Amino acid sequence: MHFAFLGTSGSIPSATRDTTSIVVVGPEGAVLLDCGGSPVQKLRRLGIDPQALATVIVTHLHPDHSYGLPALVRNLAVLGREAPLTIRCRPEHVEPVRSLLSLFNTLERPGMFTLTVRAIDLAEVAHAFDLGPLSVRTSPNEHGAMPNFAVRVDAKGGRSMVYSSDTRPCDAVVTLARGADTLIHDATFSERDRGRVGSRVGAHSTAGEAGEVAARAGVRRLILTHIEAEYHDEVDLLAEEARKRFAGEVEIARELVPYPL
Repeated sequence: MHFAFLGTSGSIPSATRDTTSIVVVGPEGAVLLDCGGSPVQKLRRLGIDPQALATVIVTHLHPDHSYGLPALVRNLAVLGREAPLTIRCRPEHVEPVRSLLSLFNTLERPGMFTLTVRAIDLAEVAHAFDLGPLSVRTSPNEHGAMPNFAVRVDAKGGRSMVYSSDTRPCDAVVTLARGADTLIHDATFSERDRGRVGSRVGAHSTAGEAGEVAARAGVRRLILTHIEAEYHDEVDLLAEEARKRFAGEVEIARELVPYPL
């Protein structure tokens, strides 16, 4: 069992980092957390059969987290998929997701595999589903005007990881991450840009704030992701900012590298 980043950038990708997306792989299938551009290509580069996907979780409807969904569904159909696929999202996003898929004629094509769009429970630390030894829970987070949620994956007999998705620092993510081994947290900006006009820090976290959340949750390791493109050449700065508030392991997310779960 392992997880890997298909992308680690904020809303604008660079030559070295694509938009944020994570795949979690277990013995009975894989779960995709958010769906940026060209997921099938990224999965194949990781050596993961795209047909192994059992569930796609779309945490929110900002384009960098959802625009690859129609391409993914269409690619799976062309590859001859027969197994059902479930897309999970917030209740208010069910119809927009269905509309997005319908726009590209990928929702209910004759002969296509069964595709279900299902709402998550908006309670904190709500059980979403199990996939073999993987258990998935969710909690709403705080992402400004865009409703969003964080995701926790626990592996039976193994470790657990929490993906904050895009969020400002919030108690809900701290609660969801308690007892987890790894916290993957939004680190869109540096502390130096907290007050910058137009920085969108109000809907995201700085690296230092991600460190503070990790410390409060008591996790072993913090992995920084959703890094704005302007920091891609100075990611060590972000790691150092997080280390000032968190004494555990701090890493910058690496794309297309398996992390044991």
